[in-house]
Amino acid sequence: MPTYVMLSTLTAQYVILLGTFFVIPLYLQIVQGFDAFQTGVRLLPVSVTMVVAALVGPRVAGRGSTRSTVRLGLLIVVAAIVWLLATIQPNIDDLSFAGAMALLGIGMGLLASQLGNVLQSSVGDEDRSEVGGLQYTAQNLGSSIGTALIGSILIGALAAAISVRVSNNSDISDAVKSQVGVKLEAGVSFVPASQVEQGLKDAHVRPSDVSALTDSYKEAQLAGLKAALLVAAGIGLGSLLFTQNLPAAVGTGTSPPAAEEGEDEDVSSFSGDARRGGRRTI
Repeated sequence: MPTYVMLSTLTAQYVILLGTFFVIPLYLQIVQGFDAFQTGVRLLPVSVTMVVAALVGPRVAGRGSTRSTVRLGLLIVVAAIVWLLATIQPNIDDLSFAGAMALLGIGMGLLASQLGNVLQSSVGDEDRSEVGGLQYTAQNLGSSIGTALIGSILIGALAAAISVRVSNNSDISDAVKSQVGVKLEAGVSFVPASQVEQGLKDAHVRPSDVSALTDSYKEAQLAGLKAALLVAAGIGLGSLLFTQNLPAAVGTGTSPPAAEEGEDEDVSSFSGDARRGGRRTI
């Protein structure tokens, strides 16, 4: 079984994990205005269930297979992200959000319990150190790509959503729309809506335009967050394509082919004769 199959799946896992954990704190701290402690409390369910699922994962794989466990983990991760999409609202539903984060931890824990073990068991003892280095590289690569890719999509979707909403908002004057277009070309940042509102007031924008622009920015924030999470879910679904080459059980990728019926007896008899210095007559 090619090592790149496990490395690809492992990289995808970290792209999803780090991409999601880039988006969620922004939603909690920037949109909802929670402090670091409040954010940490709402992220706690994913850590708890991830540890539990990682411990239970080998038993699940023992009753089924490594391939089916990894697939189950990916499907659970995708389902959790879809659930998270439903919780990205102006007012957070703490219970629903906690359930989605707990489900995400279960999926990630199942993946974590299998991928590293499968990767190490796919090679012989003499190649374990090299594969360990590749595994570490895949994890770091996935982390970097996840943060950069999902972050870029978030900012791009935010800018696009602002542009569309401002252009379609009849309560905003044409002069302000033109100024917003110029600002968007210069770049946009994911900042609290209160900061945008205060900046508009400091620029002496009329109150009606300030209110309309602030509301448009709030809607664009949610749209950008959802777009980024959708990409993470898409990566999870795409990763399922790589799982078809995963082994049914750990170690099957390097096991030698079974001997044909009757071969074992001949080989063992021949080996026994050789050890005794005798010659086996056929």
